[in-house]
Amino acid sequence: MMAKRKKLAGSALISLVFLLLFYFDAFSWLEFKLQDAAYQRPGSVDKPDIFVFGIDERSLSKFGRFPNWSRQIMADAINILNSDEEDKPAVIAIDILYLEESADPAADESLALAAANGGNVIVASHAFFGQDQKNLSRQTVVTLHETPYPALERHAVYGLSNATPDSDGVIRHATLKAVYEGSYVYSFPYEVYQKYTGGGVPAFVEANAEAYITYYEKPGGYYGPVGLGTSFADIFEEDFEPAYFADCIVYIGPYATGLLDAYYTPVSQETQMYGVEIHANVTQMLLNENFKRHIPFGANLAVMLLFTALMTALGESADVRVLLLIAVALCGGYALLALWLFGQGHIAMLIYPLSAVVALYAYQLIFGYVLERVEKQQVKSAFKKYVDPKLVDKLMETGEAHSDEVGVKKAIAVLFVDIRGFTPMSEALKDSPELVVKILNEYLELMSISVFNHGGSVDKFIGDAAMALFNGFVPLDDYVFQAVAAGWDMVKGADAVSASIMEKYGVDVGFGIGINCGEAIVGNLGPSFRKDYTAIGDTVNTAARLESNAVQSQVLITREVVDALEGRITADALGEIEMKGKGPVEVFTLTGVR
Repeated sequence: MMAKRKKLAGSALISLVFLLLFYFDAFSWLEFKLQDAAYQRPGSVDKPDIFVFGIDERSLSKFGRFPNWSRQIMADAINILNSDEEDKPAVIAIDILYLEESADPAADESLALAAANGGNVIVASHAFFGQDQKNLSRQTVVTLHETPYPALERHAVYGLSNATPDSDGVIRHATLKAVYEGSYVYSFPYEVYQKYTGGGVPAFVEANAEAYITYYEKPGGYYGPVGLGTSFADIFEEDFEPAYFADCIVYIGPYATGLLDAYYTPVSQETQMYGVEIHANVTQMLLNENFKRHIPFGANLAVMLLFTALMTALGESADVRVLLLIAVALCGGYALLALWLFGQGHIAMLIYPLSAVVALYAYQLIFGYVLERVEKQQVKSAFKKYVDPKLVDKLMETGEAHSDEVGVKKAIAVLFVDIRGFTPMSEALKDSPELVVKILNEYLELMSISVFNHGGSVDKFIGDAAMALFNGFVPLDDYVFQAVAAGWDMVKGADAVSASIMEKYGVDVGFGIGINCGEAIVGNLGPSFRKDYTAIGDTVNTAARLESNAVQSQVLITREVVDALEGRITADALGEIEMKGKGPVEVFTLTGVR
């Protein structure tokens, strides 16, 4: 129950963290990247009505350093493009700021006159933005609007050409209009759109001051006829055919690195896109009426609450494999829904609901794993109080506890030990059963420690007796010697305990031990509902018979043990002893371990 409460509290905490991250938009940069990858599909214009003439390196080589050009050059370009009144461009959009009169009044007049004669010229203006101080509102307004010089302003339409990057420096939104001195001024690409269509203000523009840009082309996509790459200098070539651009939109603008008019966009985050191309993409979006609205905060919050609550609730009951399927279904379904909504004109957030689902599933998976490990350790620790620790490790870590293997034949050493004088002691202390158990545990602990110190395993306790295996549950080098050394430690260690018992209760208590070595069958024995991992065979039976014949503080061993440890132990021969069900066995009493 405590674990479930902790798990629920952890899920609630993670949900709260992600709700706060969403509220403060802490992952805006990641949201931008994900939206860029999901929503932007450039290269979708088959026959563009928009072309870009770039003031590129060839143009700079032909006309000199920009922007020090004479305005007569631009006037001549306009006149060439409009040379055929019947087959001239619908719009000539010049993405250049002509804010002040130049040192050449004639060139200024010539440019204004070319715009007046063409009737299709739109130029750029520039705005400075700030908060509305007059009305004490937080609305962002134009505080200063820099328009073309007077003569050009009278004969050409102009619009705001400001670039508005997001917080990561990438241009994803375009200004459509802004308030200036109580009225709206419109953007450069919007004025191009209006001139081209001659229509009214779209409902989206009426309701929104900016728009999410759907990019139709990557850098170079609008640069010349069908992307062939047209330089502004081409307009002045003898074979130039202005009729090719009849009824189209012609953009003219900086197209060289040194002109400082290039920006990162969702479709060009490694190669910058020139400002004139961004305007062309925005105009294309307006022409296609491809407007996207960000889904309101409240709707996104509802999605976050639904997803976090669902993952938290299911995490309490569902298996992690089922929860994985649910998490995949939620993420996949939401991603498909977001793409469908984008096609319907709505921009859904992506990173927050998706990452919340992933984080909550990961938490459930990790918590479940940790909890399983803790519970396994608790079971293991409890189990070790009743079963030999080496056997517990083997059964739990190798999975042999679930094995149907009957057994394997192994060479082992078997030690049986019994407490001599325990029955008289129990009678003497029959009114103090807790004291009897205390004394018994003291002897059994001494016995167990002796076995463990020599790499053996306690197979089982049988009342006041015990059986231990060496090289039985786990491999053990020199297992016969280790068994004899363990028995010798028991006898010597029992002396101090026995003296204390004799002094307090007048009862003489000690160990009687039998040790044998040889082959035995070791494995899972017993019915399906009650297994016993132990050893059986003649080797085991002989060790048990030796223990029953041993007196207090005596370790009896067989000829097999003596021969295996020749020169490493000392032992006195006792002759042959008749063993029940076996016949005579040559027996020795251990007198020392070298």
